[in-house]
Amino acid sequence: MAGGKFSFTGSGEVRVRSGGRTLAAAGDVIVIGDRIFRLAEVDRVAYHAAARPHQASYALGLARGPVRSRFVFDAFRGGSELEDARETWRRLVELVESAACPRIARTAVDAITAGATARFGGGGHPRIAADAEGLRRCRWFAPKVPWSGVLGTDLRAGQVRVWTGGPEPELVAAMAGWNAVVLPRVIGMMVAQEKESPENR
Repeated sequence: MAGGKFSFTGSGEVRVRSGGRTLAAAGDVIVIGDRIFRLAEVDRVAYHAAARPHQASYALGLARGPVRSRFVFDAFRGGSELEDARETWRRLVELVESAACPRIARTAVDAITAGATARFGGGGHPRIAADAEGLRRCRWFAPKVPWSGVLGTDLRAGQVRVWTGGPEPELVAAMAGWNAVVLPRVIGMMVAQEKESPENR
């Protein structure tokens, strides 16, 4: 178990103190300050990290309807702080990715398939809109990328990137925006559905 600013146990419990606030995670519940988030109920997530040789900054956001909260913590060179922060971050991301992201992605895919438009990103960052036909930037007259034209996605340098075969990603959204980190899952499911559609058999 790490001590001080970060603490975690072999059973998966995590606690972080930063800026007078505390984040505590145990099982499928994460408490940020006085707000309790059950990961089986959250409908929006966001996380991102920025690391330099002697400093790292991490942020996690959770939301359920109108209730939302973001938690940011930093680590600096000295003792084991950077290593403890990295391990804490790894555990938090694994928890959110396993307990919340698959369900949120499935819900988005179901909505898109039913004719709705889902948006990924935002909060002052570029957004990507997805509907039954494909993906596009959230701006007027932006061209649409059909699902059949998507070759892959990845998360890199704080961004969600969508590739269509060019030297640069066709679409980009910041990981800090709501549900941007679930977009690769959504794209994977939508592309699979596209390939299985009767028109493509």
